[in-house]
Amino acid sequence: MGGLVRAADRAWWFRLIRRSGLVDAEFYAAQLGVPRITADAAIWHYVARGFRRGLSLNPLFDEVFAGGGLPEVFRVPALYAYLVGERSTIAVHPWWDAVAATGTDGAPAMERVWQDRSVELCLRVGERERRMTVVAVRELAIGAARAWSARGRSVRAGRAGTDSAVALVRFVQARDRRYHLKLAQAARFEQSGRAAASVAMVGADASQWISGALLAAIEPGVSLRLHRARTTWAEALAAEVAGLGSPRTMVVLDGRAEFADSEIETLATEGRQSVAIPAHRALDGTLAGLGAARIGPGRAYRILRDHPHEDAALIPDRILDVPLATGRTFAVDLAAYRRVGGVLANGGDELEELSARLARRGVPARVLLDIVPVLEEPDLAPRKSLRALPTPSAPDEADRRRAERIIADAGFDVRGWRFVGDRSPVPTLAWRRPHPGAQRWAVKICAPPGRQGAVWGDTHFAQGLASALRRRGHTVVIDAYDARDRDTGYLDDVSVVVRGPYRIDAARWGTTLQWIISHPDDITREEASAFDRVFAASHGWSQRTGERWGLRIDPLLEATDTDLFHPTGLERGSDVVFVGTARGIPRPSVVAPLAAGIPIRVYGPDWRPFIPQAAIAARTIPNADLPARYETASIVLNDQWPAMRREGFIAMRPFDAVAVGGRVVSEEVEGIEEIFGGAVVAYRDAAHLVELLRTDPADIFPPDERLAEISERIRREHSFDARAAALEDAVAAATESQRGRR
Repeated sequence: MGGLVRAADRAWWFRLIRRSGLVDAEFYAAQLGVPRITADAAIWHYVARGFRRGLSLNPLFDEVFAGGGLPEVFRVPALYAYLVGERSTIAVHPWWDAVAATGTDGAPAMERVWQDRSVELCLRVGERERRMTVVAVRELAIGAARAWSARGRSVRAGRAGTDSAVALVRFVQARDRRYHLKLAQAARFEQSGRAAASVAMVGADASQWISGALLAAIEPGVSLRLHRARTTWAEALAAEVAGLGSPRTMVVLDGRAEFADSEIETLATEGRQSVAIPAHRALDGTLAGLGAARIGPGRAYRILRDHPHEDAALIPDRILDVPLATGRTFAVDLAAYRRVGGVLANGGDELEELSARLARRGVPARVLLDIVPVLEEPDLAPRKSLRALPTPSAPDEADRRRAERIIADAGFDVRGWRFVGDRSPVPTLAWRRPHPGAQRWAVKICAPPGRQGAVWGDTHFAQGLASALRRRGHTVVIDAYDARDRDTGYLDDVSVVVRGPYRIDAARWGTTLQWIISHPDDITREEASAFDRVFAASHGWSQRTGERWGLRIDPLLEATDTDLFHPTGLERGSDVVFVGTARGIPRPSVVAPLAAGIPIRVYGPDWRPFIPQAAIAARTIPNADLPARYETASIVLNDQWPAMRREGFIAMRPFDAVAVGGRVVSEEVEGIEEIFGGAVVAYRDAAHLVELLRTDPADIFPPDERLAEISERIRREHSFDARAAALEDAVAAATESQRGRR
């Protein structure tokens, strides 16, 4: 059945794309490296597999870039998603603005300019503009596509060589949907004279390379080179360095991370006198290592590797001298780099050997702790063989002492060293309590690390709880889902699992708490019984389930972060506001009012298939901006996951909105109107919701004076400070119980 559904999908995509008139068969043939192809064959190849390789059917449409802003991008072709969406509102290319170029009659700009190819497009990258006809853009794109399809050798676009004081070498990986930001940043550095930019596109998708070649035509100062997918990081870097002139400093940026302009400038400044590296966080959000040290007769030890990044924040010195540099982001004096022979031939740890050579010439390795990029993409660079990896290093007593000093600055004592696997050294540590009664708490959440997890409510929940626990004198770290079972967990006194959509098992060490805030249908007795104490954000579910399972489950509702959510005196406006993702469904709390003609300001991703673009205020809103948005809204809408509504779990949004003095219309949930005392009005169904929103809010909500009283009570009784006190009491009771059993 799955095969039949996929075939039907592709047939539907084929028919719609065929009718669009946007297919350029010659352009597609150039990407495939064949002399010619029919339009029908091009479409079928594209919908079957071409779109997953970044191939595009039209030179004005960047499959990778456009897909980043369209729904279901990993399942459906971006061109199809564009055709079924509100085309006049969709960005299709990083360098020309199809939205701004839409005609006054509302005709989508892409279709309009494709039909009249004499039209000039205004192409812009940073501060540089260039006007080119559609014909000229098409010819350039076809040439770039042919170069991409003949990728048995490296291909260059733009000029090589530089006399600038700083050379910026920017890596870009395949399947990076934010690649255009990295290219545009390189162009900005070139245009401002801060650095000469060289971009290494390793195994780039077709659309990435073609748009990169167009960038080089707009900003010829940027040099781009296409490297084969099997090219290692070291090989690609060697090719880039060979093309540089004689700048004083070279800054190399890992393709898996993003950096602010100011961070790059700081690296360049420090790289004049050292091998300067950032405090990289790994894919799971933990530290990738603050440099390395040769501890034993095996691989070098990555200092504080697998520790939460909060541990590095406790180190007083923000620039650390370390024995060896690590990673794929670094800045260095280029002449010194060349004198020691550059990076070794292969493997992932080349920088360690390079920095050792430089150290022998008096060039130290330094970690800039205030630059903390997160590796957002998996490593696509291949490793040829284990023989290509650096040989094990000999122990160095000075390295060990320096590493242990850094570990001590982070608050730990080294009790000994052990060697595992490939003779990698691992320290046995003990945490030093900053004062009597202090505990080390780990808050474990279901959100992913990095940029993706930053917009999750679970992340904001954990940050609010962590701040409250720190005010009570504890040290707190936050573990993203991928770091839920990190090897350094034995250092934690208490772990709090904030149970959302995914299961996180009880830690093997310390006191373990589970706080269930959503998806109660997924919880099992076996899972909950492994924790020392269990809490749930529902009075009814806690009682019913505790009795059924024979377990103690205490109610502990969600809460608000009063550091952020408190009244500031902003005037209430007339907007009806909804903040949240579409969840892949037409959520009635948004769709029903819009269908009834009631305007809603929606903030959240994935809404394009379900509501008019005009209703989408933004695809995201920073958490720091939410208090003002709630305070100035006439009404804040709230709905729940079906299981949460059924079992009486109240989401965090009503707590936040009422804490700033806001008014909420919410789906009916057990106890919600009683808890919020009139500041939240519940609706029974879509018709009732529309009826409430058509009513004057003054007729359904208390006056502002009463709302202020309710707001103050919510901040007092339902803050994370109140929840932290309850959790602290639970840990004390659990600890006393454990002592009694012993």
